[in-house]
Amino acid sequence: MARADEAGHWMPAIMTSGIALILATWAAYAFSGAGLLRRLPLMRTALVIISAIYLLRGLFIIPITIEPAMRSPFNIWSSLIVLGYGIAYAIGTCLAWAQLSADKLVQTERAA
Repeated sequence: MARADEAGHWMPAIMTSGIALILATWAAYAFSGAGLLRRLPLMRTALVIISAIYLLRGLFIIPITIEPAMRSPFNIWSSLIVLGYGIAYAIGTCLAWAQLSADKLVQTERAA
């Protein structure tokens, strides 16, 4: 992507912007789950899915360590970092689950 960007192609900028938007959305869900932002739609579902995506991506460390052709500092470190994110999201989601369920119940009662 760096070479394509240096050559003046527009695709790396679009891809990077898309990834940044996704990561910002996931961060908003984390902050919302922690009670720092208002409750976002599908909170529990989103946090479980985000945790799973991070954990699955992080678990690529297993084939990376087994297959020498895949072994590079970038692959190793990015897998470990993303695995850490996944663990943090999963723990945070588990710890906040009861509160997230209670918040949903309160919103449902208000709507009725």
